[in-house]
Amino acid sequence: MAAYGMGLIFLAVLAAQDIKEKKISVDKLIVFAVMAVLYRICIKQFFWQEILGAVIPGGILLLLSGATKEGIGYGDGMAVLVLGLWTGGWFAFHVMGIGIIFSGIYAAVCLVRRKREAFPFVPFLLAGMEVALIYA
Repeated sequence: MAAYGMGLIFLAVLAAQDIKEKKISVDKLIVFAVMAVLYRICIKQFFWQEILGAVIPGGILLLLSGATKEGIGYGDGMAVLVLGLWTGGWFAFHVMGIGIIFSGIYAAVCLVRRKREAFPFVPFLLAGMEVALIYA
């Protein structure tokens, strides 16, 4: 459960920065990624198969970032990748899916209001993580 708590803290830190600056700090990503790897080593869950599975959701989002010419930012993909290191791939997939649904609803509201601007995605990941934790 500690890993889920750290994942939540990680997303909260990034969400605050993403809302304020519309960017994600590479330094914070690296620090939390190293912490996640060290945590996995300490609890003896550092197996290459698990690590590979944990980073797949973030890898998919990184591919989407490239395909959409950063319509979805690379930082968002990296955030999901690091989240996967903390929580595992399946949980990160759930969080990402819920976050995409929430951001889609927000985007629809923006379209109705004729408000066309980029918006941060990590806060939707944070909300998705909270919902996923309720049902976990």
